[in-house]
Amino acid sequence: MDIKQSIVVFGGNSVLAQNFLKNYSNQTDITKITRLKKSENDISCDMGKFLYQKELSTLIKQIRSRLTYERTVFVLFSWCGGPRTNNNVEKVLNINRNIVSNFIGVCKKINPSKIIFLSSAGTLYPDDNKSKNYNELDIVSPKTFYGKQKFMAENMISNYAVENNLKFTILRIASAYGYDKRFSDQGVINKWLYSVLENKSLKLFNSIDSVVNFISFKQISDAIYLSLINGVEGIYNIGTEKSISLNEVIDQISQVTKKKLELEIICNDKRFFNIDISKFCKITGTKFTLKLEDDIQIIYRTILEDKNIDTKFF
Repeated sequence: MDIKQSIVVFGGNSVLAQNFLKNYSNQTDITKITRLKKSENDISCDMGKFLYQKELSTLIKQIRSRLTYERTVFVLFSWCGGPRTNNNVEKVLNINRNIVSNFIGVCKKINPSKIIFLSSAGTLYPDDNKSKNYNELDIVSPKTFYGKQKFMAENMISNYAVENNLKFTILRIASAYGYDKRFSDQGVINKWLYSVLENKSLKLFNSIDSVVNFISFKQISDAIYLSLINGVEGIYNIGTEKSISLNEVIDQISQVTKKKLELEIICNDKRFFNIDISKFCKITGTKFTLKLEDDIQIIYRTILEDKNIDTKFF
């Protein structure tokens, strides 16, 4: 379906942006803003630094020259650091604050029809209640530096949108997994598969009885697409219909790789990451199902093939 919108992707080289572009770049007009220019069609701009008025004006002019349709949607993928980023925290905070401030600065001049921001469900909601599925109306309780920054960004973006009568969508993403050959550390499942391949132990930062909601890169891309073609406005949890224990994940990895796995327990705290995804399901008619074993098999085979390892007995 041609969605007849000009989409501007900020952070076009990020893992999730690349997956979205791979699956949906043929659906409409898409412009990429990237820190490192990888294509002639990219607009090069480091969103993480303070942009002076001249730099901001240049970026705005470049974006305007690419817009094809009257309806324009900005999608913010740009972000610095991950859930376990503990070094140079002030520097990382400053970069992310600049990213959001610059994004809003562009919005003020171009006034898009809608803005979409990818946030994080796993770092916002409490994770000590086994029986609770947290929904978008529940009070968030970010404990980590990463979670606090995501919540800061949510507030900056939503406040600007409400004050300026601008449609916005914040997608609170569950624990993401998938394959991007550029990186081996995108999510716990990816890290574990590379550890298996390198005959290393699997590092666990939570008890094996911990429960986590996982969602694939492709499903996240589908959620963004559905947000574009449906009246998805406000805050939405994006995950699969059922969470899974880390013990089950380890068993599935063991079955797929046909290896006995060694575990290195860094922290043995139990974590219960359960979210209510009914709001998104109700408005889009889509409920994402976890197909982890099949996906693990595909990811592992792809890693082997990219490393030129024989897969005929796989």
